[in-house]
Amino acid sequence: MDWYIRLADGELTPRLKVLLPHVSSPEHLDDAALAGMGVARCVVHDAPLQWWQLLGARTIDTTTIPVTVRWAVFERPLDEVKVLAWARVKDERARRQQAAMPYAYPDGSIHHNVMSDRTVRDLSASTTVALALAAAGVSDPLMPWTVDENVTHMLTPQQMISFGVAATQWYSSIHLQSQTIREQIEAAGTVDEVISLAAWPES
Repeated sequence: MDWYIRLADGELTPRLKVLLPHVSSPEHLDDAALAGMGVARCVVHDAPLQWWQLLGARTIDTTTIPVTVRWAVFERPLDEVKVLAWARVKDERARRQQAAMPYAYPDGSIHHNVMSDRTVRDLSASTTVALALAAAGVSDPLMPWTVDENVTHMLTPQQMISFGVAATQWYSSIHLQSQTIREQIEAAGTVDEVISLAAWPES
């Protein structure tokens, strides 16, 4: 896409007619004619801004045609980057905690459950019932649990309790990992160090 700039005030637009509304078919004008009207073709260097960066002042190089337009990019202050990094870690923590948790069921199959709020509530309720049944000496596989693969496993109360414990540990381990990352972010001395921590290391 071609861009154009009005040199007097720096207005940028891909629509030449906006800068020269009084000219019929301004796109047919050559560079010399445009220059006579205070307008120039330009190349816009729009570098993608990263979350830890700030956009600085615009510079316009008119020594060549097309004119070159670019923006300076600066790192945010370390303390600000730490705040943003922790927010990103919390967002990733929430995503991971509501992801599909794998579990090896008693029949040997590995199935999954997305740990949505509803799943967590259902699991909490089922585990509570399982505790009561186990205390009453029930050991038959009479507790149904349906996984994301649309398979229903019939679990004994003790197996349901084990599943509930595993889910709690899985959920908690993600939270604990995020707290470890938070401590590392707070202790970091450079922006580069914070950036690497906010990426959340793979397990």
